[in-house]
Amino acid sequence: MQPKHLTDRPIRLPRVRLPALVPEQTPPFRWARFLVIAAIFHGALLLVLTTIKTTVTVPTITAIFEDILLPPTKTLDPFRPLHDYEYAGGGSGGGLLPPPEYKAVVLSPDTRRANQPIGEIIGLKVGKTFNGKVLPEGIPGSLGTPLWGDGTSPFGTGSVGTNGFSQRSSPMREHCGGKNSEHAVVAALRWLKAQQQADGAWSYGPHRLGISALATLALLGHGETPDSEEFGTTLTKALKFLTSTFNPNLNMYEQAIATYALAEGFGMTRSPSLREPLEQRVTFLLQAQQTPKTDPLHTGGWRYSAGSNDSDTSVTGWCVQALIAARLAGVSVPQSALDAASQFLWNMHHDATFGYFRPGGSSGTTAIGVLSQMFLGHGGDPRLKETLEKLKSLRFEWDKTEAPLGMVVYQWYYLTQTFFHAGGVYWQNWNDQFRDVLIQRQTEDGHWNLPSLSKEKEFNLPPVYSTALCSLMLEVYYRYLPTYQKMEFPAVNPR
Repeated sequence: MQPKHLTDRPIRLPRVRLPALVPEQTPPFRWARFLVIAAIFHGALLLVLTTIKTTVTVPTITAIFEDILLPPTKTLDPFRPLHDYEYAGGGSGGGLLPPPEYKAVVLSPDTRRANQPIGEIIGLKVGKTFNGKVLPEGIPGSLGTPLWGDGTSPFGTGSVGTNGFSQRSSPMREHCGGKNSEHAVVAALRWLKAQQQADGAWSYGPHRLGISALATLALLGHGETPDSEEFGTTLTKALKFLTSTFNPNLNMYEQAIATYALAEGFGMTRSPSLREPLEQRVTFLLQAQQTPKTDPLHTGGWRYSAGSNDSDTSVTGWCVQALIAARLAGVSVPQSALDAASQFLWNMHHDATFGYFRPGGSSGTTAIGVLSQMFLGHGGDPRLKETLEKLKSLRFEWDKTEAPLGMVVYQWYYLTQTFFHAGGVYWQNWNDQFRDVLIQRQTEDGHWNLPSLSKEKEFNLPPVYSTALCSLMLEVYYRYLPTYQKMEFPAVNPR
């Protein structure tokens, strides 16, 4: 126990005085040092930031050019030489050739949303020419990716600039047949669009497939694709109808014209959805050609049915056009089949004319024979020169022209193509007549009625037949390259 005097006594500690705390004064030179260090730090930070790429989530667009020079800058118009040029058709007269195409492949599932950046990449003006210059291929390596531009069609948007279809791009259309001709074609296509039925067909009659195929050819002849702003849906429905309608018992006219439409459709879209139906129809035509004929002169041709034992020039003409178009699109067509068709047509040639099912005939079958031989590569044959001289005197007279069996518009369709591909004075004489008269005879709503001496009425209710054929006549300026320019067929694409 501690003593009491120690526990009760308070403890006193001595008071200690501390000196007052006065803030230390920073010399002026220290502030300057801080500022220099801060400036150096921020400058270095800014330099680092400027080297970092900012990532923005936008549709990925990749454009690659295939074995060609890059296009000119956007300020240079590659079609300038055509602006004041009146195209005069093919033949030895020649004329300006179309400017080069710059083939690009756009690897993107969504080109619609980002079409302006694509235009920036490939140096082309985005507008009417865009869909004809760019080929959306979907995401590379993805077999399930749709191969179309806006995601609404099973048929691809094609590079119209392949092989025999390059001249259908809009710049060529606007400077070939003239403004009035182009306006007439567009008006006709709008009328056809309004007449199309819900299933994509035209006409309710017995020739529904063939008439629908002619209307489809008129759309394709104008360079339309399933991605076309105005006619894309119409063409998509038409192609869907043609791919879903195959009947081996139908008339060979319809089989051939439907094959022709699918061939052009595939050539312009490169769509896998069209390839198999096209190959099926091509095989069908080739098998029908092999049917034994009673008359050896008819070997190599076609007739009304696949099992016919004879041939005629008219059906054979459509089959030739279909097979040539399929070959241009990259589908395998044996040269032996084309040679056999050519030989049949020569068998029908006599006295500078081509006959229907025997040698020698009318102006209508003669035009079919000449055009077919041109497509088959015999445009330089002297027999055709002599034949063209006979055709040269024909006149395009709306209310006076007669034709065998009353097939007036049908005959005009072939004559227009024949003279165009012959070129020179043959084309000049015909072009000076037919174009203006045809435009004048178009109705206000865009369709054409049959001329007074025509007997093609059974095909023309409503007047889709006449409107499609007249449209194809006015599209002749850009539908196919003149045959004096050698046709180069692409290698057959593997499936």
